[in-house]
Amino acid sequence: MHYAFDLWMVREFPACPFECYADDAVVHCKSLAQARFVLDRLRKRMEQVGVSLHPEKTRIVYCKDGKRRGSHEHTEFTFLGFTFRARGVRARNGNVFTGFVPAASKDAIKKRARK
Repeated sequence: MHYAFDLWMVREFPACPFECYADDAVVHCKSLAQARFVLDRLRKRMEQVGVSLHPEKTRIVYCKDGKRRGSHEHTEFTFLGFTFRARGVRARNGNVFTGFVPAASKDAIKKRARK
């Protein structure tokens, strides 16, 4: 996947930061239009290398927070045992605001409780 995804992303979309682990990845886009374009190109790239994107896990997520108040079908995602979504956050000065931040996923908490 390093050549098929990582190096390709750096070359084709240098302005889109991303994280990946094994066969999971998160790509950060500035707009819905950019996200749709990147996803379309990514699907084509994966087809070139004989890989298909998981239909249930592959989606565009709107990172809603105090400044981004739009609506979208998907507003959270889980990656590497953490669920990222809008949550109340306390700033160092004590003020509370809404941020798009991670917390341990329900599955990760259940697995840890079983141990």
